[in-house]
Amino acid sequence: MEAKFRHLAVATLCAAFGAGPVLAADQASSSCTPLSTVQKRVVEKADQSVDALRNYVYITRGIHQLYMGDIAESLDGWRADARCQQQQKVASATIPKE
Repeated sequence: MEAKFRHLAVATLCAAFGAGPVLAADQASSSCTPLSTVQKRVVEKADQSVDALRNYVYITRGIHQLYMGDIAESLDGWRADARCQQQQKVASATIPKE
């Protein structure tokens, strides 16, 4: 039963710290799922090292209600979305505007 509350807490945090409303034009041109600020930070820490991620989760556990088990389930998807957003940012920066 406690696991259900953890998943609910993570889902609530994802909704609460979401990227906000997306314009229709941006949504049409974007196939990546927007990441929240917390999700981006988790991906950054995971890319640094497991210890950095573990420390971040431990320090912010009271604020963000994140658990390593929940992160382990979602991290691959968050990483893929972060890479997709980075690629789109680079692609949009290299396209000359008229």
